[in-house]
Amino acid sequence: METKERNLFDTDIFSADPSRQKIEWRKKAWSIPDLRGSKHDWFILTRELLKLVENGRAVELDSYPQINSISNLQTWRTYAAFLKGMGLVRNQAGVLSLTEIGVAFQHQPTQCAFANIIHNKVRLFGEVLAIVRYAPATVEEVDTLLRKNYNLTWSNLSNTRRRMDWLEVLELIQDVGNRKWAITKAGEEVLSGWLLISPESLGDTDGKTGKVAVSDPPPEIAILLQRLSDTPELHKKRCTYNIWAPSPNRIENLRLIIQFASERVKRGDFFQFIESQFNLKESSVDSMMPFLKASGLLEEVGRNIYQATAAGQAWLRSGDDLDFIRILHANMKFVGEMVVSAKDDIIRNDLYAIAKNYGINTEKARWIAGFLIEAGLLEEPQYLHLKATQTGMLLASSLPLQGEPSEKVDKESISLDKNQADNAISDEEQLFERLHCASCDPMAEGKASGVAFEEEIAEVFRYMGFDAKRIGGAGNTDVVVRWKDNEGKSITAIVDGKSKTSGMVSHTDISDVAIDTHKEKNNADYVAIIGPGFSGDTIRNHAKKKNFALITVTELVEIARSAHSLGLSLQEIASLFIVPNGLSQIDELISSKQRELDIISEVVAKLCQEQELLGSLSPRDLFLLLRTTNVSPSMDELLLVFKTLSQPEIGLLAPVNSASSEENTTYMLYNGEKAVNRLHALANAIEKGLSS
Repeated sequence: METKERNLFDTDIFSADPSRQKIEWRKKAWSIPDLRGSKHDWFILTRELLKLVENGRAVELDSYPQINSISNLQTWRTYAAFLKGMGLVRNQAGVLSLTEIGVAFQHQPTQCAFANIIHNKVRLFGEVLAIVRYAPATVEEVDTLLRKNYNLTWSNLSNTRRRMDWLEVLELIQDVGNRKWAITKAGEEVLSGWLLISPESLGDTDGKTGKVAVSDPPPEIAILLQRLSDTPELHKKRCTYNIWAPSPNRIENLRLIIQFASERVKRGDFFQFIESQFNLKESSVDSMMPFLKASGLLEEVGRNIYQATAAGQAWLRSGDDLDFIRILHANMKFVGEMVVSAKDDIIRNDLYAIAKNYGINTEKARWIAGFLIEAGLLEEPQYLHLKATQTGMLLASSLPLQGEPSEKVDKESISLDKNQADNAISDEEQLFERLHCASCDPMAEGKASGVAFEEEIAEVFRYMGFDAKRIGGAGNTDVVVRWKDNEGKSITAIVDGKSKTSGMVSHTDISDVAIDTHKEKNNADYVAIIGPGFSGDTIRNHAKKKNFALITVTELVEIARSAHSLGLSLQEIASLFIVPNGLSQIDELISSKQRELDIISEVVAKLCQEQELLGSLSPRDLFLLLRTTNVSPSMDELLLVFKTLSQPEIGLLAPVNSASSEENTTYMLYNGEKAVNRLHALANAIEKGLSS
């Protein structure tokens, strides 16, 4: 395979101009949408579904298509996500109709024609076929070549396997034995007409040639930036709303979401697509919607009807991550400004302190930094440090930037004085820094191998409120973590810390027998393995099978920060031990908690502004007043906020006129400062009792 690999990536099959290759790459998505059913039915099913759409038979999304040759059919709503993702149909008020691509395919409904559609829509589809053309290969061998040459961080084989499944279904590759696949004559024919993307055309030039270039924005996005440049007052209207998107690969996931709304879509259809695509709850999707609108990607064009904005549509056409950042910058504060602030190597906490001057708290600043890192505009030269790349600085130079605000955040509003707060942050960050350093240095702090790392892991769990002890030694686990669930039952988890100088833990570093023995010895309910990073699919697949949670040091630190700032319960934090979706559950929970606090702030602010003029206000009044704001709370969310703020322990709101329905009961806001002081006093009393 080595000789074949060199031939493949040196060949003239990638002869197109590199700039053209980049443009084509940006237009494509990473994922092939899921199509339910046996893979051997995929092409026939797609063809028959499109026939029904063409004949006007897809008018009720919750009904089932009539296809006699296919068993176990799903609803139209389920199939619509795939057909729409492939650009074959559009959804107009719940009725599916063919797009131009769909009509063209119906004129020539062949396997090769459908292969052309996938190749034009999906990254690395044709490139997989090119690899197989040069030498028969297994799925694992193809995946290895893709990862190595395109610098991929896929977590498992599913992305490569899905591409090869479609190549098999479309009869472009064939089984030649020993689990290897080879190209067919039909595959040779279609490949000869495809433009392929070489690894070299995608190479990041930062630090190599010293020369970088960024593409010009599409007109729809250029207009947004020009307005911001012509009217500096618009900087004040850039929002500071909370951010949340499915992870990992958040920019790509947002692209998929906005792609589904490229044409008008009903709220129910939109929500169901996002829920099924990313395995989310409806409440999580609901909490994402304000960000999608505030960021300038999505707009409500009718009651509960959504569509991608003109700028969002332009981003979909260009496929350029830089265009996403441009849209974000035009609508949200401290995006381009963050890049400039990181011109020189800067500690994250110092960058977050600058963000506060723009009204961006630490959590939101982390999200923005994450987007900038994904887009290649920031890099992490070392742990807890950020630095702008050459591409980042070049892009930032083309953006209309806001100068540092003259009115800065009142740092005296926090309960601790400045020196105490700085010391508290310093202690916290020192702990996290020690944890990170020990994760990559088994002999850290001059202690025996792995001891420092195990001690820091235990300390981080104690910081979050758990009963955590380092055990260590031969024949036992590294750390034991205990807590009580909501019913008072004692729960135990064992943690195996893996300190690796390479920064990566592989499956050969883990002993199932030892871990199972440790679990039984400590009567543990959960098992977690914590390390600086995890390498390869084998360890992930095996951990999932054995119910071992794999947690990186970075993930643990982010959870610890959020647990402390949001006051998460031990039961909520303990979700990190749940396999396979524990970490994503915590991600959703953190977003939900932050949204709840943002809604409370908006409700209180609006009551302060309006009640002198309007008198008492009801949840229904606030629903109407806040509907067009970035927070845009639902009625259920408002009812919960009113219930919380009117509790005797808080006493911020008091009912004035009761109504038969909760949403029409009116309230007045009383003695806001006294309520804050009372809560501060209560918190201080609890803290004093806990520390005594």
